[in-house]
Amino acid sequence: MIDFEPKYITFDCYGTFTKFRMADMAREMYKDRLQGDDLEQFVKFFSGYRRDEMLGAWKPYRDVIVNAVRRTCERTASA
Repeated sequence: MIDFEPKYITFDCYGTFTKFRMADMAREMYKDRLQGDDLEQFVKFFSGYRRDEMLGAWKPYRDVIVNAVRRTCERTASA
């Protein structure tokens, strides 16, 4: 549940205005914990979980990212 009403909502589906480079960020942040195929699998799961998090009710993008990282870490922790 959000406690504010957004005044404007914008979409940048094709990355024409913003390029978040989340895969690059994940590689940079986790490169000393994972290497090679394990790192690429982590990036793939992270991408999928971000999409999954956006399919439900609206939530702040920060929550989308935090939830996606948490889910990815949980999935890959036993790998």
